[in-house]
Amino acid sequence: MRKKYDKAFKTAAVMQVLQEGKQVTQVAKALGIIPTMLSRWVYEYQANPDSAFSGNGNPVVNKDVEMKRLQKRLKELESENEILKKFQAFLKDLH
Repeated sequence: MRKKYDKAFKTAAVMQVLQEGKQVTQVAKALGIIPTMLSRWVYEYQANPDSAFSGNGNPVVNKDVEMKRLQKRLKELESENEILKKFQAFLKDLH
C-alpha cells in the first residue's frame, strides 16, 4: 500500500528546496522519500501554490496543458489508425 503524505508534510518538504535552497535529493533522502516524488511536489507547488496538494492522486495542474497533451495524443492515434487502415487494404489486395 502506498504511503500518503499530508499537505503540511509536502509543503514543509517543498519549502526546504525552494526557501532553504537545499537539493531535492538531499531533502528526499532525509525524509525517506524518492527524489522524483519531491520534484513533482515542487513542480505542483510552483505551478499553483494556493491549490497545491489539495486532493488525492495526480491533479491536473494546468487544464490547458493537459488539453494540448490529449489533443496531441489524439492526432497520433488517428494517424496510427489511418496507417493501419492502409495496411489492411494493402493486405486485402495481396489475397
